Amino acid sequence: MSVGIVEVVSLLLGLNGFGVQANPKAPSADQALEYAVPDADIVAHVDAVSFIPNNYKALSQLADQPAIKSSPELAKQVRDIVTQIEAPRGMVKGMTGIDLTTDIWDATAFVQVAPGHHHNAVVAVHGKFTPTTLDKIAGIAGKAAVKTGAASLVDMGDDKALALTKDGVLLAGSLPLVKERLAASWKTPPHGAGTSLGYAADVINQKPVFAVVMTMSPTARKMALDEHGQNFATDLIKRHKAASFAIFHDGIGWTWVDSSKAGMDSMAQISEGMVDLLRAGQIAPRGFANIAIGGLESYRGSDKHVDELLKRKADIIQLAQTYIGDGKFKVQVDKDPKAFKLSVRLSDRSLSYVLPLGGVLPMMAVGALVVREESKSPEPMQIPAPTRTAPAPAPARKK
Repeated sequence: MSVGIVEVVSLLLGLNGFGVQANPKAPSADQALEYAVPDADIVAHVDAVSFIPNNYKALSQLADQPAIKSSPELAKQVRDIVTQIEAPRGMVKGMTGIDLTTDIWDATAFVQVAPGHHHNAVVAVHGKFTPTTLDKIAGIAGKAAVKTGAASLVDMGDDKALALTKDGVLLAGSLPLVKERLAASWKTPPHGAGTSLGYAADVINQKPVFAVVMTMSPTARKMALDEHGQNFATDLIKRHKAASFAIFHDGIGWTWVDSSKAGMDSMAQISEGMVDLLRAGQIAPRGFANIAIGGLESYRGSDKHVDELLKRKADIIQLAQTYIGDGKFKVQVDKDPKAFKLSVRLSDRSLSYVLPLGGVLPMMAVGALVVREESKSPEPMQIPAPTRTAPAPAPARKK
């Protein structure tokens, strides 16, 4: 089956259940930062529950959607794609007992920049982990878990370790950092306002789907400046105290803490420009879509593909309204003149109405179908090059 216009539209209509949902049980900053590195240069946090379980469920049921089911061949293609995803999921579950789609809840990574390329880092993962889980993972790597009080530790070699804390949190990262967090004397680092972890706590408490926070130590700052010289980026590095970017189920947001009011005002102007670009990123595609749909009537009867599109005109309009925003998302900008802190939050009814990339998931699904079709296409026939017969030797000349 070749992927035609009707099949693509049917597939997109069936993807209405995909997206990012709010997680009412999202981890608090206290939970996410329980095993934090106090002076981390970078903190990255992801809430897997907000997008993995629901999207996987929608994917597994995609072939049964009316828009997909109406085409048996398309439904078969979708089921085949689901099977390809299900295979590694089932393998991981069989080997470790962990279902990647439901048993991992959230993860927070802490990176401490060090000279060279071997930075210190530790990742704390919340999920359905047990000592048996760690034993199975260790066995796959040919290692053995060692009890450390009520916790377990696996030395993975090359100064790396994997561990399960007494409260069931999976830790992975630099061996010294992991060991430190398993000690009976370990206490959660403070994350008061104005500290590196305090900035991370501010973002995590807003329940983002994904967030990254950067507060550079003198070592990290010097390394960045030495490597990149003098330019706009390094000027930001010199004067900034903290920066964050976060994705939410209904939009995005960022913060900037400068060392001067002039710097904060400069970032406010840059932010205003970014908002304008994001609005244009919604309005322009919607405008092009309306122009294209409106112009189709002029070509009715001239091409069968155009006629197929016109039959699904209402569905195409619905798709445009579902995956392309109108650029009217809400913008909230807060300035703290004392802390030189700028906070920007953009929100609407869904992420795709703020961030144009919100429509990438449906496009990826269509791409997967197209790639699958191309991979099944027969290879072009190879025509062998004609063989040349060597000319007969010339008769010997008579002397």
